Amino acid sequence: MRRHLVGALAAMALLLQTAPAHAVGAPRWETRWNPSPWRDGVNAFEALEDDRRGSHPEGLPHVRADKGVWRFDAHVEDRDGSDRMRNEVRGMRAADGTPLEIRKDETWRITYQMYIPDTLDATTNFTHIWQLKNSDVGTPIAQISLPVVNGVQKIAARYWTLEDNKSHDFATADLEPIQNRWVTTTIEFKSGDAGYMRWVLRDGQKNGSRTIVDEKVDGIDLWWTEEQYNRPKWGIYRSIKSAGLQETYLLVKDLKAEQLGPPTPPVKLPPPDRGPGTYEAERAGNLFEGAAEPAYCAVCSGGRKVILIGGNIYDYAVVRGVLSETTGTRQLTVHALVDGSQSFSVSVNGGDAIQVPMTGTKDTVTTATVPVDLVAGVNTIRFFGLTARGPELDKIVIR
Repeated sequence: MRRHLVGALAAMALLLQTAPAHAVGAPRWETRWNPSPWRDGVNAFEALEDDRRGSHPEGLPHVRADKGVWRFDAHVEDRDGSDRMRNEVRGMRAADGTPLEIRKDETWRITYQMYIPDTLDATTNFTHIWQLKNSDVGTPIAQISLPVVNGVQKIAARYWTLEDNKSHDFATADLEPIQNRWVTTTIEFKSGDAGYMRWVLRDGQKNGSRTIVDEKVDGIDLWWTEEQYNRPKWGIYRSIKSAGLQETYLLVKDLKAEQLGPPTPPVKLPPPDRGPGTYEAERAGNLFEGAAEPAYCAVCSGGRKVILIGGNIYDYAVVRGVLSETTGTRQLTVHALVDGSQSFSVSVNGGDAIQVPMTGTKDTVTTATVPVDLVAGVNTIRFFGLTARGPELDKIVIR
């Protein structure tokens, strides 16, 4: 028995000595997200973009969990602006409700099954069914799209280059053979300045044996911001300028996201301003409509700001719970990041708009002060802009 044990230990030692160096302590794929339509519903995602312009309330919900899948409906009357429609979800939420953040130089692999009906056609203008984006830049980082190429319907994986705002398809397949059936897709990427993206498309469900596409592109820039994080989006986002659009849908199930190696420690944020009369723009209970949303900000109190305010009637933010002991005129100081010369329109308790012009730079918090009329008790202050994007709101102070 002793000789057998010694022999086994010697064999193990020899194996360790001759094993390749990368086999010892090599990072492994760790599942970070594996939601269920039954259990999590649309709370699996960070946010919904379900007819955020209110163009088709009769069609709500356009995004929902339905019998074990997530379903995205698109109607010809849906609008997200004058020339496009969008019914998507963005981001991923962990089981504890916190967003999962894809950070710089992290490697991720996202796998899911999708069902593309024959009513979801490829188009001569854009149709996207998956995107990778961050909140600071409007240009997408990567996409799965349905283009028409030389008269043939395709499904394509592409990445974008920020300097010229152009897309680059690195893998395509014919769309029609995979419509009206389940296919499995895997998107693997390194979220870095010199990253990579790999797209695998397989016919059938999880154990489908036929690989339709398996392509990889190296040395591409998939990290565009130092403050924000990358996040995936699913759904239907398309131009309405293509002929022959019809009511359609997209089905998604068996979502899973894996990260290579352990999770990155969370970002440490500066504390919020707890001074008297101070209200952080991003605080819980405030209202963010349309595209407006909180985002990271290294120079802001609380480490966050609210972006994408103004430019239309839909994108606005409301600071709620502003207290005043008496009715009367008070001084409102707005703290924001400004790109040159911009302005907010401000409405207190639904009253007439007050203009707040500001001039500054995007890396420094700028202030402007205007008088506002408050009522005794609780007030709401709405920040908007009908014709142009406004500054990025950090906080307000009432004196």
